[in-house]
Amino acid sequence: MNDTSPYVNSVFEQPWWLDIVAPGKWGEVFVKESNKVIARFPYVLDKHKLVMPPLTQTLGPWIHSDYRQKQLGNTQTTLQKEIIKELLMQLPKHKSFNMTFDSSNTYILPYRWCGYSLSPTFSYRITNLKNLDGVYATFNKTVKKNIRSGNNKTKVLKGLDYDRFFNLLSESFKIQNREYPHSKLLIKKILEVSSKHNAGTSFYAQDNSGNIHATAFILGDERVHYYLLGGTAIAHRNSGAQNLLLWEAIRECSITSESFDFEGSMVEGIENFFRQFGGDQVINYNISKFGLIDTLKAYCKPKVKKLIGYKL
Repeated sequence: MNDTSPYVNSVFEQPWWLDIVAPGKWGEVFVKESNKVIARFPYVLDKHKLVMPPLTQTLGPWIHSDYRQKQLGNTQTTLQKEIIKELLMQLPKHKSFNMTFDSSNTYILPYRWCGYSLSPTFSYRITNLKNLDGVYATFNKTVKKNIRSGNNKTKVLKGLDYDRFFNLLSESFKIQNREYPHSKLLIKKILEVSSKHNAGTSFYAQDNSGNIHATAFILGDERVHYYLLGGTAIAHRNSGAQNLLLWEAIRECSITSESFDFEGSMVEGIENFFRQFGGDQVINYNISKFGLIDTLKAYCKPKVKKLIGYKL
């Protein structure tokens, strides 16, 4: 397979990204018209289940813009409906389906008619990166205060080594008495390969004593950059460094990209943090179809998390 594809909604649908997060497990199907690709559906098949790979915000169908643009009588939706059916028919046999689609997939009713469940997930996205003064003006006063505080205490650098980057990610999870859920090898591959494709940049905030307060990794392309990874040292949680890093990342992304996405969260405290940066709310739909056992697991999972103190 080619290393890159023009038929993508985001960086998460690129072959090179899927080679990192789902090696040997991903594939793709196409719909063509007169030998022209009009739709592509990359997927990950793991143990006979179509799933989301780790650290992947969205995955699923890309449909050519000619078939998304509004037409008289909404005939574009009729075309999309047929394209969606054809894509679904080509997917490999599977026991369950659980994927979150890019926000460009706004017409999702055909999935419901095909027996899938639909559920919205949310993110915040800054879409006016060419007007940085305007972007900063929309920040909550607490964000602005923390940026000033972080700027007084630290300086922002790039290229933190993998070990220290991973250690800081892990330290952030210790606040919830949890282990970091991804391996150091996966994080290393993400940082290395993304950099090779000019798609990823790591930032970190360090004080004059050499202490690292926070780190962030931004992944993206000319359309959208995503706040993919972030960690804060427990001893410096209140320094404002994480806010400063995000502001510096937004400023740098404005050079090459149209938008900055905070990657969203259903955790109340994290959602509140992202919301304060003033971005527009973005809806990505989770599309699923489970068998009986997986349905019971999906129902019980949040209840179990709540019992053990996991932040929902």
